[in-house]
Amino acid sequence: MFNNKSQSRNDGRIRVLFHITDFNDGGIESSLIQWLRILDRTRFKVSLSVMHTSPAWENRFRVLIPPDVDVEVLVDRPWLKYFQSKRYERRLGKLGRIARDVHNTLAVRPHVAKRAAQLARDVDVIVDFDMSLRRLSGRFDVAWLGVNHFSFDARLGGRPRKIQRLLTQYRRYHGVAALNQHMADEAVRIFEGKLERVIVLPNAIDIESIRERASACHDDIQLTPNGAPYIVSVARLDEVQKDHRTLLRAYAELARRGTVEEHLVIVGNGAYREELQNLARELDVRERVHFVGHQDNPHPIVARASLLVLSSKYEGMPMVLLEALAIGKAIVATDCPTGPREILDGGKAGTLVPVGDIRAMADAMERLLTDIGPREALAVKARTRADHYGIEESNRRLLSFLEAVGAA
Repeated sequence: MFNNKSQSRNDGRIRVLFHITDFNDGGIESSLIQWLRILDRTRFKVSLSVMHTSPAWENRFRVLIPPDVDVEVLVDRPWLKYFQSKRYERRLGKLGRIARDVHNTLAVRPHVAKRAAQLARDVDVIVDFDMSLRRLSGRFDVAWLGVNHFSFDARLGGRPRKIQRLLTQYRRYHGVAALNQHMADEAVRIFEGKLERVIVLPNAIDIESIRERASACHDDIQLTPNGAPYIVSVARLDEVQKDHRTLLRAYAELARRGTVEEHLVIVGNGAYREELQNLARELDVRERVHFVGHQDNPHPIVARASLLVLSSKYEGMPMVLLEALAIGKAIVATDCPTGPREILDGGKAGTLVPVGDIRAMADAMERLLTDIGPREALAVKARTRADHYGIEESNRRLLSFLEAVGAA
């Protein structure tokens, strides 16, 4: 399909451009970093375009980009990024948001389209990692792969007008990638089979790198009093999706039973931090629950935990579970749409509990914390399951898509 592009390569490698709007502190950004690292450089030449340079990009992510990845910032002029800068500073009121929307339509989008066309001349495929370029998809004589990170049902269920609008844009991609089979099935159903191609492309992990980072010294953080053992949760403090309320109530139930000594360590920041701290106080577990904020490298904290808990209402393909598999950690996760069931191999590589079920979560944690046998067995299965998301399998999946659309 794209033979002219393929023939113009000067070293035989497939030139892949990843794109994302900006970098914040979510799982999408972490999964993109993994993709930039794990692609086989004998097969792929990798570049990255970023719409806006956020504070998280400047302070954290820029240094994580592999040195051989060329980075292009699309909105690179002060007058173009004025409103976005105000947004990062949280100084954009209602009128400011209206002005931003007009500014984006009249100035930013045309500029981005021009820059994207320029970049497309030197690549074979654009991986639109957050589908923020969907208005441009299908253009510039390159292959387009749009990556969706969340449940289609959770985001679009009961919204027929939005579904129809997105269908017009999504069907121009040569492929839409879902992170697991459940999400792929949702896409086929919700868009009535009208997308050109739906593929399953799970998040990728560099297993050895994760294990190496997990062994790093983390003595500068005092997690629990006197080094008490702990359960860990690593997630943005966002109760719309992550549901720390259920986790705190389950932990409070566990504490009341008096059967375990583990504290609870919560890694992450977000708008709900104060509310959750107040809830821990109301539940009379504040002395045993420790909010340690965002951590650039949470892997050592996970590695030293007795087990990891994910309490989400819905997910995409949570990186924290993939990374916990690589570390070899016993896991308790809600059986939410989508991600945990597939990642944990139907419950063989971790324990699944119903969403919002306080007692079931408390029971699962208690069972693993009081019986070392099942906990160690899950840890062994976790390390084996991690290989499904490792470098070799991830490269194979992307190459298979590119071959299918004629871009390889």
